[in-house]
Amino acid sequence: LTLGCVSVRQLWHAQPGTLGNFLFQSPSPLRDIAEANEWHKLFAARNICNDVEFQHQNGEGESKKQGEMSYAYWRWQGFLCRYAVSPLTTATAQAKGGSDTNNSALVLIHGFGASGSQWSKNIKELSNSVIAAETSPKVAFAPDLIGFGQCEKPGVTYTQYLWESYAGSFVKEIVQGKYNCGEYVVGGNSIGGYTSMSCAADDVVPADASYVSSSGAPGSGKCKGVFLMNSAGQIRTKTEILEGPSVAETTIAGGLPPCSPPARPIAWAFGNALLWYLRPRIQSICTNLYPSNPAAVDENLCGSILRDSLDPGAINVMVSGSKLPAPRTANDLLNSDFGTRIGKDLVVSDSNGVATPMVQQGRWAGPAIVIQGMQDPLQNSEERVAGFTGLRSGIEVEALTGGHCPHDELPKESADALLRWIPRAFSQQDVEVRLAESNVP
Repeated sequence: LTLGCVSVRQLWHAQPGTLGNFLFQSPSPLRDIAEANEWHKLFAARNICNDVEFQHQNGEGESKKQGEMSYAYWRWQGFLCRYAVSPLTTATAQAKGGSDTNNSALVLIHGFGASGSQWSKNIKELSNSVIAAETSPKVAFAPDLIGFGQCEKPGVTYTQYLWESYAGSFVKEIVQGKYNCGEYVVGGNSIGGYTSMSCAADDVVPADASYVSSSGAPGSGKCKGVFLMNSAGQIRTKTEILEGPSVAETTIAGGLPPCSPPARPIAWAFGNALLWYLRPRIQSICTNLYPSNPAAVDENLCGSILRDSLDPGAINVMVSGSKLPAPRTANDLLNSDFGTRIGKDLVVSDSNGVATPMVQQGRWAGPAIVIQGMQDPLQNSEERVAGFTGLRSGIEVEALTGGHCPHDELPKESADALLRWIPRAFSQQDVEVRLAESNVP
């Protein structure tokens, strides 16, 4: 379909429809692909033609002002995906998107069920305070993760590794490719925080067959820092490290168990029932997540979440939740002092008896900050903060009196915390490949 070898109509008629009611009918994968592909193309065309937030990207409208978000589309693995971009300084705004090789960028990744537009208030606050200095980002990007927002929602298995690969591709193809930005800081909220850790870890991977990344491709080496806002991700204690191998170690040793997900019709029925339950409760759920500023749960937020959940293929993310693989831990991704034994125990010897690691994974050992909403009902914030800061030196903390989404609930406070840290991140020396090579003694 992506290469134009078959048409949407051919796919639609290649598989007959199924009987049964909406909740328990058997899925028709080919029809789902055809419907989602055609629907998102028409939806994107309507937005580009009628929405002023898209038109300036095609040269039809005026340049966006400092702090104002505009939207565009790109294709990842053939799937149509949306992203937001905003100039953070007046000079960048006048440059129509900031195609300047000296531009530095800020990449913001949203959490589960949200979209890039959830960063709009935070970006506005950042633009009000950021200065046109070398240690300040000039452009902000907020992509919709595939399967969320106004991205296409194909019937693929959504995993942490898929989103990691997506984020890395976005940085290379859009941030650095289309907009010619150089150095960047990446961060996010909830699963977006975990994805940001992974993106930074993969960015230090060199073009060497003995190194691995989530996408299989080397990194750009341009990442300068990672910020985490109520981030997801497992943190292992020293005791847990000693008790058993990490996911990476188990994978290398070939010890991962086979995937045994529930039957697709069962997962499909459960996913639909969960969506039916959640949709009418979006406002109450968000209010619970915004304990210190419930007024931030406005019509735009709830309406966008509801709209995105009604797209063709939205059920696919819910179905994938039943078969998520074990993720890499924060210990591995942030280069913990007690994170992994890769490079020590898992070795091979050459003909001269010299032992070398079988494989190396990227690990981020550069600047990092945890901006934590301490009233988060989904996390034990005190425990999370202690866990992150206990991994190694160089991980800072800013505690806020907010809930799970401080960037949207407390945009000024979270932007101020970020702005206090960003100059220190950009002023650090380049993160060399040696950071990926360091091992636990």
